[in-house]
Amino acid sequence: MKISGRENKSGFKGQKRYKICRISLFILTFIIIFLSALLSVSCGLVYYDIRENESGRKSSEQKSIEPDDAYVSDSPDSSLQAAGEKQQSADYNSNEKPVLIKTSNCAVKEIIDGDTFSIENGKRIRLIGINTPETGMYFYDEAKTVLEMMIGGKELYLEKDISEMDGYGRLLRYAYYGNLFINLEMVLRGFANSFTYPPDVKYQDRLNEAERYARTNRLGLWAISELAGSGIEVVINPDAAGDDTENINGEFVIICNTGSKDINIGGWTLKDSSINIYEFYNYVLKKGERITLFSGKGKDGKGNFYWGSQMPVWNNKHDSLYLRDKDGLLIKYISY
Repeated sequence: MKISGRENKSGFKGQKRYKICRISLFILTFIIIFLSALLSVSCGLVYYDIRENESGRKSSEQKSIEPDDAYVSDSPDSSLQAAGEKQQSADYNSNEKPVLIKTSNCAVKEIIDGDTFSIENGKRIRLIGINTPETGMYFYDEAKTVLEMMIGGKELYLEKDISEMDGYGRLLRYAYYGNLFINLEMVLRGFANSFTYPPDVKYQDRLNEAERYARTNRLGLWAISELAGSGIEVVINPDAAGDDTENINGEFVIICNTGSKDINIGGWTLKDSSINIYEFYNYVLKKGERITLFSGKGKDGKGNFYWGSQMPVWNNKHDSLYLRDKDGLLIKYISY
């Protein structure tokens, strides 16, 4: 059939418009995909877990990345230096190759305290191997502020140890911002204590080393009270005879005033490595006097004080004791 020149010309125009539409659609699709990928990279909270299958190898369904094997604790930025804390660089080495997992969340959402924060999917993260002051305790605000400075609104790597979460439903993780090992930095700067809680002890030796450094240099929580040299001596008996749970008052702490002056211990606090804390009321510890703080229940009087705990306070094999004055400054520290 013969096609007229007009019909043929119209057909060519239709084909041309069709090709232009296809090209435009392709370009538009490419732009959408590109912008989505860019948004995912810039906004997605990035973290990793070391996941292994039954054979001990990483799952082939996960994409491996190759970050630096060594995370080095860099010098603090200017905002942290303004806190006036002396610093030391601390190495963190890991032979593990992390698996990068992206979530749909943008970044750290809220700092709860010095060792806990939330991310945008609503989950809370508890930093492993450290412990910071609770609400109302000495250095609570400082620890929370420093953690905010380091990670507030930022993108993190999170590493799992053995346990997935604690009894409060918080995910237990080690956290990294770039080359900064956050758990370690909090201890190194003196804003957290090293806190051993098996089975999650992968980096506990390093955290203990960081605590020794902070303690030696009297950083943060390790600032010394003027009463430290006043003749106050402390003895602890952490292991009660028999079953500790049935003999809670078999645990006790003795505080002696071997100095030359009477001392009012009102507002002093005694704490373990966890969150157990006892505060003394207005009491004058006379020179040469000794008082005993029992872990269990009883009636205070005649130099005897009772914590009132329903469970043992002190771990038998390993724990730490912190005696602080009314301003929160350290008088005595015992680790066993």
